[in-house]
Amino acid sequence: SRSAMGSGHRDGDGEVPEEETNSLLLTSPEGDGPEDASQLMITSPRKIVDEEDVDDKPAKRMLTTFELFGLSCYWFGWSALMGPLLVAVLPDQINSFPTADEGKGAALADTLVWGSALAIVVAPLAGSLSDSSTHRWGRRSPYIATGVVIATFALLVMAIAPTLIIYKIAFLLLSAANNVAMSPYTALVPDLVPVQQRGTASAWLGVMSLLGTLMGGGVTYVFKSIYSVYLVLGLLHAGSGCMTIHFCRERCLLRNRPPTFCRRCCSLVRPVLNHDFRVMFSTRFLMQMGILTVQENMLFFLKDVIKDYTFMGNKVANSARQAVTVMFLPILIGAMGSACYAGIYADRTGKRKAVVYVSGGVMMFSCVLFSIINNFFFAVVAAFIFGLGYGAFSVIEWAMATDLLPNPEEYAKDMGIWSLALVLPQVVAGKVAGLIADNFKEGGKTTRFGYSILFLVAVLYFIVGTIYVKRIQALT
Repeated sequence: SRSAMGSGHRDGDGEVPEEETNSLLLTSPEGDGPEDASQLMITSPRKIVDEEDVDDKPAKRMLTTFELFGLSCYWFGWSALMGPLLVAVLPDQINSFPTADEGKGAALADTLVWGSALAIVVAPLAGSLSDSSTHRWGRRSPYIATGVVIATFALLVMAIAPTLIIYKIAFLLLSAANNVAMSPYTALVPDLVPVQQRGTASAWLGVMSLLGTLMGGGVTYVFKSIYSVYLVLGLLHAGSGCMTIHFCRERCLLRNRPPTFCRRCCSLVRPVLNHDFRVMFSTRFLMQMGILTVQENMLFFLKDVIKDYTFMGNKVANSARQAVTVMFLPILIGAMGSACYAGIYADRTGKRKAVVYVSGGVMMFSCVLFSIINNFFFAVVAAFIFGLGYGAFSVIEWAMATDLLPNPEEYAKDMGIWSLALVLPQVVAGKVAGLIADNFKEGGKTTRFGYSILFLVAVLYFIVGTIYVKRIQALT
């Protein structure tokens, strides 16, 4: 049966007359009269709209600054949680378990494998279910809310986990919850943002991600208790999710035929058959391999190689965990500047590949520096340079991915598959780095030569990923 929200009457067949449907559902929030269906964006009240009654072809309107802020709020909270968790909290907590004493690198990689395995299934599945959802909140918001609630519970278990096995199970749950929320969330960009504004929207997401990482890093620096760290990070994550759900007023589907199980399974393979999408996936996979190799081993590098955390004559940290938090600052300063410029530049010129070439080259150079330095001052300099490349790439990969989505009716599912290029490196990069780190040891610590090999492996990932993006045909 069909229904409509509002006070409209029905004709004899139970249908809302076409002219009344238009005035009921396509009125702007300011009351200026009928608008195009694409105007039902994140500031309008929630309305139920039949997908078959609305033409999706007209161009979407440009979003305001406030709307872009609301859209990117959850990315802030997610980054505030996951950035410090992967770089500082997770390695430090893994190292505290007795079973990890003789192989901290392998134990860290093992934990990431546990968390990533379920994500490989959950990400595209949650996206596919979201695409066909008819929930009154919209297609994306219910999944974001569910993911946030489950993630909060998983964080509580991780904070009090007495053994490594329980910690791994909780991290598995956290990874699954993140993907339940993230696949539908990433689809909000192609859902709501017009093509000509996606570079700017990606810049917003990039900057909010970096601010979130900075906030999360500050939390790990200020709070000494691991319980306090988990509490504050969990609140930031949950609060930002609520803000995005509140501000992103989605258009809802009144009537939709869910695909059969067979058709849903076939749709999971369809994006991989698209040449440009496949190349973009491979490029992101390789670049994330390099990024994660650097990020996940930075704490161990500072602890085993740098040791003295003095910057320009001032001791800025008393432990490796504090030092890696300090390293966030130069990375984020560099990344925020390059992210803002890269998004605007990409929108104005359309030269998305050029941004990838430059950002990849900058990250290569920073990794070469990391492979030869032995003091904290130059580590900070290398971190700033790395941030310049990281910020530009993090923005442009979003814009490129949304440009290359093959099917507008399956945004969340396709973005869920694309997100696997971020999840899979957590398995592969962690395993490779763990083997290298644990096979170049003296006195229980990875040697300087071992870390040099790690950073040069990251350079190799960046070289291949940067060159491979040239094969994307649609952006030529």
